[in-house]
Amino acid sequence: MAWNPLAELYEGRYAFAEGILLDSTVTEPAPKGEPAPAAIQPERSAAPSSAARADKNPKKALLLSFLLPGAGEMYSGHNGRATGFFISEGVIWANYVTWQIAGHLRRDNYVEQARLNAGMGTTSESDDFWRLVGLYTRSSGSGSDSYEDALRRDARNEFPSDPAAQDAWVAERLPTGNRAWNWTSAEAQKNFRDTRHSSTRAFQHAKYSFALAILNRVASVIDTQMLHRKDQKADQSSIDGPRLRILTDMTADGGGMLLVRSTF
Repeated sequence: MAWNPLAELYEGRYAFAEGILLDSTVTEPAPKGEPAPAAIQPERSAAPSSAARADKNPKKALLLSFLLPGAGEMYSGHNGRATGFFISEGVIWANYVTWQIAGHLRRDNYVEQARLNAGMGTTSESDDFWRLVGLYTRSSGSGSDSYEDALRRDARNEFPSDPAAQDAWVAERLPTGNRAWNWTSAEAQKNFRDTRHSSTRAFQHAKYSFALAILNRVASVIDTQMLHRKDQKADQSSIDGPRLRILTDMTADGGGMLLVRSTF
């Protein structure tokens, strides 16, 4: 009975192999007296990089990215993407440090201005205190430019019919000693206000870095999950890739035949 390779093919007697490309059909007679070679099934050559990436734990990558943007990408094997997040994180914190230094230097500057031009003898005061120093020309005395005058107006509103309570209320809040001030000129006071506002803006810019750091972490977390799904798809595509079918048999005259068929 004649050998029909097509019949053998449709009956499912071909061996299957993936990842090997052969561009010709080989027919080679087998030596007489020796059995025909068995069916050949080459091993699949999968893409190790995508397979290894797909096996990474996405939850661990998420946690690493939350702690340090780029760490999740590096754990997943995407070093190029990780480098981008590492650089952005470094820029964010360099920006924070730069504005913090600028804010403190400007603060030292306006405190020194108050010492030289307003007679201040203290440096460790709250921001609200320094705002009052820039707002009023002097701490004591009468007049609209005096802080004491503003305190007495507030005291009269608090204790309208009790002068003694008013005096006690003012005395409790009025800066004295090395906390008292009296500006030598309006220009010096204006320079103080400008420098203080510049220091406040610098500290505000530094706070923006925290928002940028949060956004960078959110972006890295999303990126790791998208990369994980992409790696899974790539690994699945490598499994479902081209397949090779090979069949060998012995002919009636003692020869051998080999049929190769590749599907894409």
